[in-house]
Parts: sequence; structure tokens; C-alpha cells
Amino acid sequence: MTNLTDLLDASDIGAVFRPTGQAHGLPGRAYGAEFYALEQKRLFPRTWCAVGFASDIPDPGDAMPADLAGWPLILSRGKDGTIRAFHNICRHRAMRVLTEPCKGRNSFVCPWHAWTYDTQGKLLSTPRIAGERANDPDFDTSGLDLKPVKIGQWLDMLFVNIDGNAPDFDAHMRPLNELLSHYDFSDLRRSDEWSVTYPGNWKVSVEGAIEDYHLPWGHPQLIKGVRRSVPGLHSAANCFYANSSAREFASTPDPGTATAQNAGLRQIVSPDKDGLLRTYFMSVFPTGAFQTRTNHVLQGLFTPDGPESTKVRFVHYYPGNAASDPALSQARADLLKEWKLVFEQDVPFVRYVHENYKRRDDAGIATRAAPFWERNIHAFQKNVIDLLRD
Repeated sequence: MTNLTDLLDASDIGAVFRPTGQAHGLPGRAYGAEFYALEQKRLFPRTWCAVGFASDIPDPGDAMPADLAGWPLILSRGKDGTIRAFHNICRHRAMRVLTEPCKGRNSFVCPWHAWTYDTQGKLLSTPRIAGERANDPDFDTSGLDLKPVKIGQWLDMLFVNIDGNAPDFDAHMRPLNELLSHYDFSDLRRSDEWSVTYPGNWKVSVEGAIEDYHLPWGHPQLIKGVRRSVPGLHSAANCFYANSSAREFASTPDPGTATAQNAGLRQIVSPDKDGLLRTYFMSVFPTGAFQTRTNHVLQGLFTPDGPESTKVRFVHYYPGNAASDPALSQARADLLKEWKLVFEQDVPFVRYVHENYKRRDDAGIATRAAPFWERNIHAFQKNVIDLLRD
């Protein structure tokens, strides 16, 4: 089996663990196929990873397939209303049991040989296993239920832990709850969603999203009219990496913008300990994302799709009836358009950084981190290494 030290030598790792202003970033080969294969075995299974949303399967009997870096899963809301996760692998000959979302099911039928499981994963039948008979007294079916996967829920986001050895989920999420304690998430309701595909490794995709250094050049519309900004960086290893800001604008927003149109939405944030209305964008390590604004939030997934592609999906949530009020439909549509634009603007950054990963190693060019703006990227990369150690 390939180990971390087969891909990064001691000098590579030592350079990453220097102080931020002196550190080198992960070498380019850490964004390639061999490193990704190691992450599939040793990173994603070891920690809590976001894979879906509870509102995707709102009713008993609803289920959907999900993927975690090549680990096929089923997310199922049983007839008892409890959400469960299973490996999407039939216990017969390893066919994927569920290939499309479904609603109101009593069971899942493997499409290859019709082995049938209930929504709680129990094996119900093995048709024609003994000729024309469904049962064979010499074939023991005990222990052949769908294999369960440890699952947790935070707000609408569903997390799984493949190896079952991660810390208790509530304890794992405690640092994030503490960071966001000045927000009221009690009546968030799902509204719109959108997606984009990043043409690059999942780490490049996440790293570009957790620093505000590039905003003036990459997303100038986000800081247009800002008179004063108080940025912040926040993190908890294995849990989240967040950048935040409290911004004051020099003038009233243009009446035609979504910012102005949604100004009447109920505020969900209280001033922080410094009296500021602080908003956040964060990686909920490693595959989740969460973005707050004063009156709405976005919950998202950064799902690895092989070593060279990342599927990004965001769902918008508003307080109470604002999620569906027809009077606010244009404001919601404008906000969706504005946020999707931000992530589409990042596509070329991800593409060209990813395309350069081999060439920078060949040229002997190490990346560096800006000491103020990119401490979270540095911490994120160290977190990746720590999870891959033996």
C-alpha cells in the first residue's frame, strides 16, 4: 500500500510545517492521482464528511445515492423517519443497489439480481436463489444486510464517517456551533439551489474558497462601495476553516440590486463580542461549505469527482416564509445569480492552478502563503497531512 512518505519526503513535510510566512505549500504531486488515491483510503474515511442534505429526502421512504470521493453511499429516511447511511454495495455481488433518487419506497431492489432490502437496510429476500425458490436452507443470509455507515446531521447537512472511528459528531461540531453562536438558525427554510463544476482537485477548489485575499481582483463586485472592512480568520482542525468580514458601505446600495431588495428580510445575526455583524464563508472540512449573510445562509458540498474535478453544490436558506414568499421571488433569484457568479468567477483560477501542479514540481517552484490572509490555507494543508499519517 502507498503511504504518505512514498509521495512526500521528510523535507516536503517539514517545509509545510514551518510558520505560515516561511512555509512552502503542498508540492504539486499532492494534487495528483496517486495522492488522491491515498486520500480515498486514509483521509475521507477517517473524519466526518458532508455528503448531502436532509431536505433532499424529506419524507419516510425517500432515499438517494451519494458519493464521497468514490465511496458509493445510500442516504435513506426510513419508515420511522430516521435518516441512515449505507454502503451502496449489494451483499450479493457488489452491484450498486440504488442508482437514482426515489420517494415513498418500502424497499430497495438491486437491479441486477433483485436482492431486496428495506429502507433500514435489512435484507428481505433473495429471489430465485435456489432455482425457482426464494430461499435455500443451506444459504445463510444472516449478516447480509446493507452495511451501515455512521451518520450525523448539522442544520440541513448530512455527514458520514466511513471507518466509524471519528469522535462523537456533536463534540466534533461543537467548535463550529460556538463560532456561530450569535446566529439564529432556528427557522431556516430551504429555497433555491445551484451547482458548478470546478476543473481541478478538491484541495485547489477548497483553498480558493477560504481566503479573501483575491476578492479585489477575482470578485470586485463583492467589495464595491465598502468603506471599512474588518476581516477575520477562524479555524478548528478537522472541523472548519473560515474567513469572515464585517463591512461598512459608503452609500446606500443601488435600488436595483439584490442587496437592496432583500434588506427587509428578518435578520438572523446579532452583533459579535466586538459589536460587529460578522459574516462567514467556510470549508466545513473536508467536503462541506457554509456561507452566512445577515439574513440568509448557503449550505454547500465540495464533492471530489476523481483527482481532477470537484462538484460544487449550494442550497440557499432564508428565515421563515422568506424562503417561499412570492413578494421576495425576484430578490431570491438575484441572490442566486449573484452567488453563482462568484463561484463561476473562480473556475479559471482552479483550472490553471490545477493544470500547473505538475509543471511547478518539474520547475522546482514551491508555493507560498500570505502570512495574514492565508493562514487557514496553511492550516488546511497541515490538516490533510496529519490525517494521512500512519
